[in-house]
Amino acid sequence: MATSILIVGLGPGDPLLRTLSAQRALDDARLIILRTRIHPGLSDLSGDPRVIDCDDLYADASSFDALYPAIAARVVAEATALAIGVVVYAVPGHPRFGERSVPLVEAAAISAGLCVEVLPSVSALDVIATTLQIDPLVDEMQSLDALSLTAAIEAEPFGGGLIGIDPRRPVLISQVYSSTVAASVKIALTRLYPDDQPLRVIRSAGIPAEERVIDCQLYELDRQAVNHLTSVWVPALPSLGACRSHQTLQQIVAYLRAPGGCPWDRAQTHQSLRLAVIEEAYEVVDAVDEDDSQQLAEELGDLLLQVSLHAQIAEESGTFVLEDVYEQISRKLLRRHPHVFGDVTAETPDDVKVTWEAIKAEERAAKPSRAEQLAAHGLPRSMPALQRAASLLGEQRKTTLRHTDPVQMATIGDRILAAVEAAVDCNIDPDRALNAALSRRFPIEAASQRVNPKESTTGV
Repeated sequence: MATSILIVGLGPGDPLLRTLSAQRALDDARLIILRTRIHPGLSDLSGDPRVIDCDDLYADASSFDALYPAIAARVVAEATALAIGVVVYAVPGHPRFGERSVPLVEAAAISAGLCVEVLPSVSALDVIATTLQIDPLVDEMQSLDALSLTAAIEAEPFGGGLIGIDPRRPVLISQVYSSTVAASVKIALTRLYPDDQPLRVIRSAGIPAEERVIDCQLYELDRQAVNHLTSVWVPALPSLGACRSHQTLQQIVAYLRAPGGCPWDRAQTHQSLRLAVIEEAYEVVDAVDEDDSQQLAEELGDLLLQVSLHAQIAEESGTFVLEDVYEQISRKLLRRHPHVFGDVTAETPDDVKVTWEAIKAEERAAKPSRAEQLAAHGLPRSMPALQRAASLLGEQRKTTLRHTDPVQMATIGDRILAAVEAAVDCNIDPDRALNAALSRRFPIEAASQRVNPKESTTGV
C-alpha cells in the first residue's frame, strides 16, 4: 500500500466533539502531524510517539504567507519519507473552515504523487451557533476571517471596497487571535457601523469550563481579552438603519418610488430631474472651491442620490438597474487603465494620455455610444456655452486655462459682462447666441474627428 495523507479536523477543542472518522484515522495512522499543539483537548496525543508538530515553523516564518507553504512542504516530505502507510495531518476545528494550509497540502501531495483525502469534522461555527443560539442559514450570516479586515486596514487610504460586509446581515468574524487584530477589526467595522454597535465576543466556544461570551460595544472591542479561539459576532443593523452602506441608499430610493412612497419622488422622471443633476454637480463644485470637506461629503451624497433616482426610474421601466451603472463604469476603468490592471507600461501622464486615446479610438470604431453621437466635438450638448467655448478654443490653441492675473481677470470679466448686458438689452439669450457662434466656428460635422479635450485628462 502506497503512502496516503488523511487531513482531519480535531474539532473546536472538546475531544468529545471529534468525529468517529477523525478518531479512527488518528488511531490507525503511522504518523500524525499536528499543525500546532496550541489547541485544547490534545492530552491523548501529547505523549504519543507517532505525533510531531509544526510549531517550530511558526517561530521561523516571517508571515503566514511564508508559514503555510512551509507546513505543506513538511507534511509531504514526511509522507514521502514514510514510504508506506497513512499520514494524518491534523488541524484544529474543521479542515475547510479557516484552514489556509489545507489546500496547499492537497496541492503539494498531488504534485508528489500521493493520495490525499480530507475528512469532515465539527467546526468552530457549529459550536458558536449553539452557544449564541443562532441559525447561520436562516439569519443569512456572513463569515469573515479577521485577517482580511486587517489587510484592508493596512491598505488604507487605498483600501476602499475591500471590506465586503452588508451591515444589514449579521457577521461572524473568526480568528481574532490578538489585541492587535481586534483593533484592526474595530477600525474596519467603524466604516460601516456606529461606535456603539453591540457586539458579542466568543472565546473558546464549545470547550467546557473555558467558554466565555462577552457583550460589549464596537469602540470597546480592542479592550477585550482574546485568544487564538476568539470570534466576534456582529448583529445586523435594522433594514434602514445601515446608513453608511450604499445598499441602504438604494433601498431607501426604492421605497420612496414604490406604491405608498413619497408622492413627489414617485412623480419624477429622467426629464424632470435633468436640471437637478446639473444643480447638484455645481453644488459639489462650490464645496470644492470653498475647501469645505464636510460640505463636500454632503453635496456628493446629494449627487449620488440623483444617480440612484435615475437608476430606480430606469429599473421601473425595465431599461437598466443600478448594478448596470456600477458595471459600466467599473469595466470602463479597467479597460482604460491597462497600465494599472494589465501589462501595458505607462510611466508618465503623457504616456497614459497616448494609451487612453488609442483605447478610446478603438471603442469608437467598435461601437460609438449614443452620447458620443449626440455630442458636439466630444463635448456634451447641454454643457454651458461659455464653458464649451473655453474648452474648444483652449484645445484649438493648445493652451491650459490657468492664468490668474487679477488685473487681466478683472478686465476680461468686465468685457464678458458687457457682452451679456448687450445681449440682454437686445432681448437675446446670451447662451443661445454664444452656442450659435460656436456652431459657425466649429461645424458639427467635424466632431467625429476630434477628441474630447475634457475627457482626455480625466482617465475615464
